[in-house]
Amino acid sequence: KTRNSARASPPEPSSKMSRALRILAVGLGAGVVDAAAVAESAAATGQCTPGSSDASCRARGGQATGVDLMQRKIMASAVVPDAGDVEVAASVAQPEGAGVGILGHTPDYDCDGDGVQDCGKWDYRMSMCMNQAMCGYTHKFPDFTLDHACRCRKCPSLPGTAFGDPMLKHPDEAGAPFSALNWGVFKNWGDHMDTCAPWVMPRDDAALQNLLTYARGKGYKVRISGAGHSAGGIVTDGKNQQVLVISLAEYTAPAEWEFALKDMPDGSKRATVNAGWTQFHLYERIRPLGFFQPAQTAGYFFSLGGLVASSVHGGSYLGGFIHAYVTRFRVMLFDGSIKIVDTEEELRFWRCSFGLHGIMLSVEMQLEKREKLQMYPVEAKLPAWNAHEFWKFIKQDAEADIAPELLPAEGGQGSRKAWNGEYFADFINGGDTPIIAVYAQKANSSVDPNFGGQLGIPDDIYQAYATLKNAPVTDYRGLMSYGVAARRDGAPPIKIVGVDVNDMIGALRTEQVAHIMSHEAMTNIPRLARKLANRVNDGFFLTQSPAALAAAYFVAPDKAFAAMDYLRKVQLESKGSKDFVWNLPGEFRFINVQDSAVLQPITPGLWFNAQMISFPDLAATHQAWKRDFKKVEDFWVKELKAQPHMGKLFGFETSPEGLTEPFADSYSCTIYGDDQKASFEAYRHQQDPEGLFATGLGMKFLSPCAN
Repeated sequence: KTRNSARASPPEPSSKMSRALRILAVGLGAGVVDAAAVAESAAATGQCTPGSSDASCRARGGQATGVDLMQRKIMASAVVPDAGDVEVAASVAQPEGAGVGILGHTPDYDCDGDGVQDCGKWDYRMSMCMNQAMCGYTHKFPDFTLDHACRCRKCPSLPGTAFGDPMLKHPDEAGAPFSALNWGVFKNWGDHMDTCAPWVMPRDDAALQNLLTYARGKGYKVRISGAGHSAGGIVTDGKNQQVLVISLAEYTAPAEWEFALKDMPDGSKRATVNAGWTQFHLYERIRPLGFFQPAQTAGYFFSLGGLVASSVHGGSYLGGFIHAYVTRFRVMLFDGSIKIVDTEEELRFWRCSFGLHGIMLSVEMQLEKREKLQMYPVEAKLPAWNAHEFWKFIKQDAEADIAPELLPAEGGQGSRKAWNGEYFADFINGGDTPIIAVYAQKANSSVDPNFGGQLGIPDDIYQAYATLKNAPVTDYRGLMSYGVAARRDGAPPIKIVGVDVNDMIGALRTEQVAHIMSHEAMTNIPRLARKLANRVNDGFFLTQSPAALAAAYFVAPDKAFAAMDYLRKVQLESKGSKDFVWNLPGEFRFINVQDSAVLQPITPGLWFNAQMISFPDLAATHQAWKRDFKKVEDFWVKELKAQPHMGKLFGFETSPEGLTEPFADSYSCTIYGDDQKASFEAYRHQQDPEGLFATGLGMKFLSPCAN
């Protein structure tokens, strides 16, 4: 569906921007890349694709020019010496192959001092340093290659530290008293948080109990991760070297606590599910039966435990936080004892508890029956940017199911037939007449009678889920199935096929790329929705997503236009900047919050969720994008009284030295009131009297403010 749908194409790239760079921008903006389509485009321009043996596909140093790039570390590819540095860099002896040359086995590359080079090799296929458990990207002058910039993570491998504990590094080989998989060190999916905390994945209840006993005996702190999608230090901030991180990615729960369905008197069902499962694993079981969560995110790739331990929501106009629909928990406390939480009084303490009480092993969740589901996009090029056109799109084009008395009067009235909507606004390309799109859903009697797409359960839905689950993907740990990779550390990062690193370098930070990225993000939403609607028709439209920067805030609906108007202003002001250009659409949704948790960041009622997102790649430095994010946050928080989504970026503060960083203590302590903090803390001390789980950003939420 479209209104005034003539789409303005982004400016054509200048001659200095190669075809390869355009493919890169298209891939990043797409959210999910169709590898075959991009490979076809690459072949049409004579570029190399993975596995090509053509001699013309070899670059200097024996590296393929047609390498796969992955967005998670794309910034690392922009390492180019300034013109004045060339003479100095040329004097550096270059290594044979992919070594470290004259740097040899320095502490930068020999992490444990055993005389063996651990770092100094770049994985050109994965676009990240090899040996991620020990090595990370840190550029220093005069690094001339990406190999040189792969340095030790500086994690202290000293006896007495969690990182230096062989039982945590190699549980099976070291004869640890628990059965677990070591997954290196914890880092979140978007690479906002990189720590030295060992990441361990126990396989059953006994392994978890033995690991907790071991950790208590060693004086370690224990934190629990989901799929690693939180932007801040909610799992761990990396400052305490005595922290180990537990994941349920390899965990199997006993009997019905792994998965079971319960019939309810009203005809609905409840699902009991392993908390280490993602939404994909849940929907693989419930969608073929016609059941759904009351609220769900855009993508599959979040763990259920992580969703309900924080303030995560979907795009339902009538739905609230996902944790509100949990009716029972099976949890493990500090001493390894197992407890069932099933009273509303206690559930309120465990919902949105940031893993501070113990380990959520399994969750029981409410489900809804939908006989019909219509997944579809709506797009409009607004004739003008004003409150009337903004609300007209939401009410009439998107058909949002929101009571008129809860919204401003502008925009008239709509049908209210859509139960879900996720909105995107392309300000960078639109200017005074931006394009707004919504990925919408209708259900049951509200579906359009003349809709030509899928409305029911696809005939081959079981095979469709199996195909996606078993699809081979390459994570930074190697080859594995999509289902395994999604549980271990979130959706596998997106591959951009056939991009020549050498062609890309030097042209990445251009305004044209920002236009292309934002444009392609908008144009690919309908394709993605149609693709999954045809296969499984379960409401999701993302199976993978690039690791963009994201910050989201809740504001009252009457301040919605003001929030998006200011984001538009800041984005347009960035055009032509040499420091940072915004490069993705603004996003927004609505959420109808219930009173369901002690640590709920906003009061019950209807809220507007405004989100700013961007890739960091068009920033000259990290400080450049942080300053612009802070500018938007300052207006939203100070002028519009916004509250943050705590799983994303927030709390930007500039130090006396002029450095801007997120997650400031002075802001984190203001999110909850004193009564909330006192009530939660009293219960937390009962559940975890030793403070085994008490560390990370969650504890800063509970801290008193200095002022």
